[in-house]
Amino acid sequence: MRYVVITGVSRGLGEALVNQFEADPDTTVVALGRSFSDAQRIAAGPRLVLVHCDLAEPAGLPHATELGELLAEADEVILIHNAAVVDPIGPIGDLSVDDLSTAVAVNLTAPMLLTNSLLAGLPPTVGRVLVMFVSSGAAHRVIDGWAAYSATKRGAEEFFAHLAKQYEDDPRVRVEVVNPGVMDTGMQETIRAADFAGRQRFLDLYENDELPDPAAVAARLIAEHIRP
Repeated sequence: MRYVVITGVSRGLGEALVNQFEADPDTTVVALGRSFSDAQRIAAGPRLVLVHCDLAEPAGLPHATELGELLAEADEVILIHNAAVVDPIGPIGDLSVDDLSTAVAVNLTAPMLLTNSLLAGLPPTVGRVLVMFVSSGAAHRVIDGWAAYSATKRGAEEFFAHLAKQYEDDPRVRVEVVNPGVMDTGMQETIRAADFAGRQRFLDLYENDELPDPAAVAARLIAEHIRP
């Protein structure tokens, strides 16, 4: 039995990933988040386990023992760090302290803590593990006003580079950092509403109908990075 743990599942790419993994009868989805869609709440059960937690509050994240219990019947575990916030967008010095703290917690601290806890609590029966971090091209370039998002994504990439190095001689564990590109999500709405130098590009993508559907992006990520 394959267990897939996903963060940020209520909409966008996370919701699309849940929908596609749910279609596999040999997969159980463990969805972590502060909120869930109506469809997810209705479908919740043995094969869709909803775990309510606020990724911005590290103390409330599931710890190793809890994750070990959730994954007790797993042969294979996939952990997908999908949740992220692009706010705050703006000049350093004008950023909201609360928004900045949330960005660091959701984009960087939560993936680090959840990965650490999952590996610590992994049942001995698990033969394969994939840890996937959904990153962004913003991690590798300076974008006006995006200091928080870019820095947290870059920091997380470094963490997962160390994890990959740690397991480079262990064929049971894979680490993937993926850049899915732009897509039609709530994050794009936030970007279009913000005030920064590169905003017009994102407006043009939306107005020209050039934003891929999250379902198509989810299917591509699964095809390219998830072993059958």
